[in-house]
Amino acid sequence: SDLWLAVVWLPSPFLSLATPAEAGAPSLRVVTANVLYSNERLTALADDVLAQAPDVVVFEELPREIGEVSPRLAAAYPYRLSTETPWVTIASRTPLGDGRVLRTAQDDRGRDVLEARIEVGGQPVTLVAVHMMPPFNASAFEVNRAQHAVLDPEVRRLEGPVLVAGDFNATTLSPTFVGLLVSSGLRIASAHRMLEPTYFVNGRLGLRIDHVLTRGVGVTGEQVFALSGSDHHGVRVDFQLPGTPSVARR
Repeated sequence: SDLWLAVVWLPSPFLSLATPAEAGAPSLRVVTANVLYSNERLTALADDVLAQAPDVVVFEELPREIGEVSPRLAAAYPYRLSTETPWVTIASRTPLGDGRVLRTAQDDRGRDVLEARIEVGGQPVTLVAVHMMPPFNASAFEVNRAQHAVLDPEVRRLEGPVLVAGDFNATTLSPTFVGLLVSSGLRIASAHRMLEPTYFVNGRLGLRIDHVLTRGVGVTGEQVFALSGSDHHGVRVDFQLPGTPSVARR
Protein backbone atom coordinates (compact mmCIF):
# COMPACT_ATOMS: atom_id res chain seq x y z
CA SER A 1 0.00 0.00 0.00
CA ASP A 2 1.06 3.57 -0.53
CA LEU A 3 2.61 5.48 2.35
CA TRP A 4 0.83 8.67 3.22
CA LEU A 5 3.09 11.45 4.40
CA ALA A 6 1.84 14.41 6.38
CA VAL A 7 3.94 17.44 7.14
CA VAL A 8 2.81 20.57 8.89
CA TRP A 9 3.78 24.12 7.90
CA LEU A 10 4.01 26.04 11.13
CA PRO A 11 3.88 29.75 11.82
CA SER A 12 7.26 31.02 13.02
CA PRO A 13 6.09 31.88 16.59
CA PHE A 14 5.96 28.13 17.33
CA LEU A 15 9.42 27.38 15.92
CA SER A 16 13.06 27.97 16.70
CA LEU A 17 14.59 27.60 13.26
CA ALA A 18 18.17 26.49 12.68
CA THR A 19 20.78 29.11 11.88
CA PRO A 20 24.44 28.58 10.90
CA ALA A 21 26.76 27.58 13.73
CA GLU A 22 29.34 30.06 14.97
CA ALA A 23 32.92 28.83 15.09
CA GLY A 24 34.12 28.06 18.60
CA ALA A 25 30.79 28.51 20.39
CA PRO A 26 29.74 25.76 22.88
CA SER A 27 27.50 23.14 21.27
CA LEU A 28 25.18 20.34 22.38
CA ARG A 29 23.58 17.51 20.39
CA VAL A 30 20.34 16.07 21.80
CA VAL A 31 18.42 13.00 20.64
CA THR A 32 14.97 11.85 21.69
CA ALA A 33 14.04 8.25 20.89
CA ASN A 34 10.88 6.30 21.66
CA VAL A 35 12.19 2.76 21.48
CA LEU A 36 8.80 0.91 21.62
CA TYR A 37 8.48 -1.20 24.76
CA SER A 38 7.96 -4.43 22.80
CA ASN A 39 10.91 -3.84 20.46
CA GLU A 40 12.91 -7.00 19.76
CA ARG A 41 15.65 -5.12 17.89
CA LEU A 42 17.00 -2.95 20.69
CA THR A 43 20.63 -3.74 19.92
CA ALA A 44 20.18 -2.41 16.39
CA LEU A 45 18.27 0.59 17.73
CA ALA A 46 21.13 1.33 20.12
CA ASP A 47 23.45 1.38 17.11
CA ASP A 48 21.05 3.79 15.35
CA VAL A 49 21.31 6.16 18.31
CA LEU A 50 25.08 5.83 18.61
CA ALA A 51 25.42 6.67 14.91
CA GLN A 52 23.86 10.07 15.63
CA ALA A 53 26.68 10.81 18.12
CA PRO A 54 24.52 12.74 20.59
CA ASP A 55 25.82 14.29 23.80
CA VAL A 56 22.62 13.43 25.61
CA VAL A 57 19.71 11.11 24.81
CA VAL A 58 16.15 11.01 26.11
CA PHE A 59 14.68 7.52 25.78
CA GLU A 60 10.98 6.74 26.10
CA GLU A 61 9.36 3.31 26.54
CA LEU A 62 12.65 1.84 27.77
CA PRO A 63 11.44 -0.65 30.40
CA ARG A 64 14.87 -1.77 31.61
CA GLU A 65 18.39 -0.53 32.28
CA ILE A 66 20.44 0.64 29.30
CA GLY A 67 23.21 -1.80 30.21
CA GLU A 68 20.80 -4.67 29.57
CA VAL A 69 20.01 -3.25 26.14
CA SER A 70 23.49 -2.37 24.89
CA PRO A 71 26.80 -2.37 26.79
CA ARG A 72 28.17 0.00 24.13
CA LEU A 73 25.37 2.45 24.79
CA ALA A 74 25.85 2.18 28.55
CA ALA A 75 29.58 2.81 28.22
CA ALA A 76 29.06 5.84 25.96
CA TYR A 77 26.44 7.39 28.27
CA PRO A 78 27.46 6.56 31.86
CA TYR A 79 25.47 9.37 33.49
CA ARG A 80 21.79 8.50 33.67
CA LEU A 81 18.53 9.42 35.33
CA SER A 82 15.37 7.31 35.04
CA THR A 83 11.80 7.32 36.25
CA GLU A 84 11.07 5.14 39.29
CA THR A 85 9.29 2.65 37.04
CA PRO A 86 11.76 2.29 34.13
CA TRP A 87 10.19 4.02 31.15
CA VAL A 88 11.87 7.40 30.58
CA THR A 89 15.66 7.76 30.83
CA ILE A 90 18.08 10.64 30.33
CA ALA A 91 21.50 9.30 29.28
CA SER A 92 24.46 11.66 29.02
CA ARG A 93 28.14 11.59 28.11
CA THR A 94 28.83 14.20 30.81
CA PRO A 95 27.61 14.47 34.42
CA LEU A 96 24.00 15.33 35.16
CA GLY A 97 23.56 17.84 37.94
CA ASP A 98 20.54 18.43 40.18
CA GLY A 99 18.76 15.34 38.83
CA ARG A 100 15.13 15.17 39.93
CA VAL A 101 12.07 13.04 39.31
CA LEU A 102 8.99 15.27 39.41
CA ARG A 103 6.11 13.13 40.59
CA THR A 104 2.74 13.64 39.00
CA ALA A 105 -0.67 13.09 40.60
CA GLN A 106 -1.32 9.73 38.92
CA ASP A 107 -0.29 6.15 39.62
CA ASP A 108 2.04 5.34 36.70
CA ARG A 109 5.51 6.29 37.92
CA GLY A 110 6.87 5.82 34.40
CA ARG A 111 4.89 8.91 33.38
CA ASP A 112 6.64 11.21 35.83
CA VAL A 113 8.80 14.10 34.57
CA LEU A 114 12.61 14.07 34.69
CA GLU A 115 14.79 17.13 35.13
CA ALA A 116 18.57 17.53 35.17
CA ARG A 117 21.24 20.11 34.49
CA ILE A 118 23.99 19.81 31.90
CA GLU A 119 27.09 21.97 31.66
CA VAL A 120 27.80 23.15 28.11
CA GLY A 121 30.96 25.18 27.74
CA GLY A 122 30.70 26.17 31.38
CA GLN A 123 27.07 27.21 31.01
CA PRO A 124 24.18 25.41 32.73
CA VAL A 125 21.36 24.08 30.56
CA THR A 126 18.28 22.54 32.19
CA LEU A 127 16.96 19.45 30.38
CA VAL A 128 13.44 18.18 31.04
CA ALA A 129 12.37 14.76 29.72
CA VAL A 130 8.79 13.59 29.20
CA HIS A 131 6.63 10.87 27.76
CA MET A 132 3.13 12.29 27.75
CA MET A 133 0.14 9.98 27.88
CA PRO A 134 -1.90 10.13 24.66
CA PRO A 135 -5.36 11.38 25.75
CA PHE A 136 -7.32 8.72 23.87
CA ASN A 137 -9.97 8.17 26.57
CA ALA A 138 -11.16 9.78 29.81
CA SER A 139 -8.68 8.04 32.14
CA ALA A 140 -5.75 8.67 29.80
CA PHE A 141 -6.78 12.31 29.54
CA GLU A 142 -6.58 12.59 33.33
CA VAL A 143 -3.04 11.18 33.30
CA ASN A 144 -2.08 13.65 30.56
CA ARG A 145 -3.60 16.50 32.53
CA ALA A 146 -1.71 15.44 35.67
CA GLN A 147 1.53 15.46 33.69
CA HIS A 148 0.89 18.93 32.32
CA ALA A 149 -0.05 20.13 35.80
CA VAL A 150 3.57 19.41 36.79
CA LEU A 151 5.39 20.13 33.52
CA ASP A 152 3.85 23.46 32.53
CA PRO A 153 4.45 25.44 35.73
CA GLU A 154 7.90 23.88 36.15
CA VAL A 155 9.16 25.06 32.76
CA ARG A 156 7.65 28.48 33.37
CA ARG A 157 9.55 28.65 36.66
CA LEU A 158 12.91 27.62 35.26
CA GLU A 159 15.35 30.36 34.35
CA GLY A 160 18.29 30.26 31.98
CA PRO A 161 18.57 27.98 28.94
CA VAL A 162 15.94 25.21 28.92
CA LEU A 163 15.35 22.16 26.70
CA VAL A 164 12.33 19.86 26.94
CA ALA A 165 12.58 16.61 24.98
CA GLY A 166 10.49 13.51 24.52
CA ASP A 167 7.36 11.97 23.10
CA PHE A 168 4.62 14.54 23.66
CA ASN A 169 1.97 12.48 21.86
CA ALA A 170 0.77 15.82 20.51
CA THR A 171 0.99 17.89 17.36
CA THR A 172 0.57 21.63 17.08
CA LEU A 173 -3.14 20.95 16.54
CA SER A 174 -3.35 20.07 20.24
CA PRO A 175 -4.63 23.01 22.34
CA THR A 176 -2.80 21.61 25.38
CA PHE A 177 0.53 21.41 23.57
CA VAL A 178 0.10 24.85 22.02
CA GLY A 179 -0.83 26.17 25.47
CA LEU A 180 2.50 24.86 26.79
CA LEU A 181 4.39 26.64 24.01
CA VAL A 182 2.53 29.91 24.47
CA SER A 183 2.70 30.02 28.26
CA SER A 184 6.33 28.94 28.61
CA GLY A 185 8.05 30.58 25.66
CA LEU A 186 9.35 27.18 24.53
CA ARG A 187 9.68 26.65 20.80
CA ILE A 188 9.98 23.55 18.61
CA ALA A 189 13.56 23.11 17.41
CA SER A 190 13.48 22.60 13.67
CA ALA A 191 15.59 22.95 10.55
CA HIS A 192 12.52 23.81 8.43
CA ARG A 193 9.06 25.31 8.73
CA MET A 194 7.66 21.97 7.61
CA LEU A 195 8.02 19.42 10.41
CA GLU A 196 8.91 15.91 9.33
CA PRO A 197 6.69 13.19 10.86
CA THR A 198 7.97 10.89 13.59
CA TYR A 199 4.95 8.60 13.91
CA PHE A 200 2.63 7.06 11.32
CA VAL A 201 -0.95 6.16 12.21
CA ASN A 202 -1.69 2.76 10.68
CA GLY A 203 1.54 3.19 8.73
CA ARG A 204 -0.01 5.91 6.59
CA LEU A 205 -0.83 9.22 8.25
CA GLY A 206 2.39 10.90 9.39
CA LEU A 207 2.36 13.00 12.56
CA ARG A 208 5.08 14.94 14.35
CA ILE A 209 4.58 14.05 18.01
CA ASP A 210 8.20 13.71 19.17
CA HIS A 211 9.84 17.05 19.85
CA VAL A 212 12.81 18.85 21.31
CA LEU A 213 11.67 22.22 22.63
CA THR A 214 14.04 25.07 23.36
CA ARG A 215 14.12 28.37 25.19
CA GLY A 216 17.30 30.39 25.29
CA VAL A 217 19.35 27.87 23.27
CA GLY A 218 19.99 28.47 19.57
CA VAL A 219 19.32 25.72 17.02
CA THR A 220 21.93 24.93 14.36
CA GLY A 221 20.52 21.69 12.93
CA GLU A 222 17.72 19.12 13.18
CA GLN A 223 17.20 15.68 11.68
CA VAL A 224 14.58 12.93 11.92
CA PHE A 225 16.05 9.42 11.67
CA ALA A 226 14.85 5.81 11.65
CA LEU A 227 14.86 3.67 14.80
CA SER A 228 15.13 -0.09 14.21
CA GLY A 229 12.07 -1.98 15.42
CA SER A 230 10.27 1.10 16.77
CA ASP A 231 7.00 2.63 15.63
CA HIS A 232 8.57 6.08 16.08
CA HIS A 233 11.41 7.92 14.38
CA GLY A 234 14.04 9.64 16.46
CA VAL A 235 14.83 13.35 16.45
CA ARG A 236 18.35 14.78 16.60
CA VAL A 237 18.88 18.48 17.29
CA ASP A 238 22.11 20.47 17.39
CA PHE A 239 22.22 23.46 19.70
CA GLN A 240 24.69 26.25 20.30
CA LEU A 241 25.11 28.57 23.26
CA PRO A 242 26.74 31.99 23.37
CA GLY A 243 30.51 31.84 23.59
CA THR A 244 30.71 33.63 26.96
CA PRO A 245 29.48 31.58 29.96
CA SER A 246 26.44 33.03 31.65
CA VAL A 247 25.75 33.15 35.37
CA ALA A 248 23.71 30.17 36.52
CA ARG A 249 20.18 31.16 37.47
CA ARG A 250 17.71 29.08 39.38
